[in-house]
Formats: sequence, structure tokens, C-alpha cells
Amino acid sequence: MTLATEFAETTRRSATQADLHKRVLHLYRKYMRYSREFCDIYELDMPVANVKTKIRQEFERQRYVNDLDVSNILLAKGQMEFQELINFWKQQCHVMRYFDDQNRYNVVDKNDFVKNFLRGNN
Repeated sequence: MTLATEFAETTRRSATQADLHKRVLHLYRKYMRYSREFCDIYELDMPVANVKTKIRQEFERQRYVNDLDVSNILLAKGQMEFQELINFWKQQCHVMRYFDDQNRYNVVDKNDFVKNFLRGNN
């Protein structure tokens, strides 16, 4: 059992790229370290290697953001996301969305009422 405040961090702004880089690496390593726990907590039916690959992809997606202010916001969001994941504040379906093909959410299947309803399609 984890305490809700155990992984909480005070929001702060990095003034330099070097400081930001250090903090991003710290967050990335924290995600990697707890990837097995994510699989166990959310009962993910996939190898831990797949979870680690997806974590890497999410960090790589933001790799070339050069604006320090935007990067600080992305880091804060990443930290919040980590806290939500580790404290089990998400449901399994929320976590599984990271692994779904993004194009699937944009396709409307006229024959599947339940899927369309859950997506919010009319």
C-alpha cells in the first residue's frame, strides 16, 4: 500500500536546460523503475518490456521541445501522471489507452453501439 503523498513533488520551474534535463532523466528512471508495479497494479496482460517501450516512446515524443516553459509544463504533467498511476487513481481502461492504436478511436463503426457510446460518438 502506498501513501497518496509518498510520490508527491512540489511543482517547481527549472531555470536552465541542464536542470530540466536532470529532472526529466530522474522522472524517466522513476517510470522505468516502477514499470513492473504498473503491470501488477493494473493487471496488464503484457510483458514489462512493452510497458517500458511505451514509456520510452512517450518521453521520446517530447524530446525536441525547445521551449523551456513548455518543457517545464510537460515535466509537471509527467510527474502528475506518475503519481496517478502509482497511487492507483486510474482505471485499467485509462492505462490501456496508451497501448491502443490511436486511429481506432477516430473510426466510427456503425454496427457496434457500445464502443461508439463509450467513445462519445452519436
